[in-house]
Amino acid sequence: MTITTILCATLVSLGICSVQSSPPPGFACNLKAIPAAERPRYNDLTKRFRAAVHKRSELPDGYSFHLNGKSIALTEVAAWIALERLCCPFLTFQLSTSGTQPDSVLKLTGAEGVKALLEAEFPAR
Repeated sequence: MTITTILCATLVSLGICSVQSSPPPGFACNLKAIPAAERPRYNDLTKRFRAAVHKRSELPDGYSFHLNGKSIALTEVAAWIALERLCCPFLTFQLSTSGTQPDSVLKLTGAEGVKALLEAEFPAR
């Protein structure tokens, strides 16, 4: 099961996400936003993203994930973001890197309630 499927299903079950054509204010997932042809790539990137996280830091409105650049390239993180934001447009993504360092940091934040969802999806190791 992918992060998108779990996250979206959780939001639907909590009543804060909808697959309706006019979603309620706040969170809204589009369960079919990632095209079928892109799902294998998305699933692979999600798996690699999870494996690359070597540190998770708490933020007031989400988390920052420190990523091992040898496990997932910066361009692959950007590709994962491009796909993930199709389903979960309520997330804010901020990707940063420094100089020639291979590692990067991805901040995932959002409105109230997003932090709890991120905690469930990316628990501390």
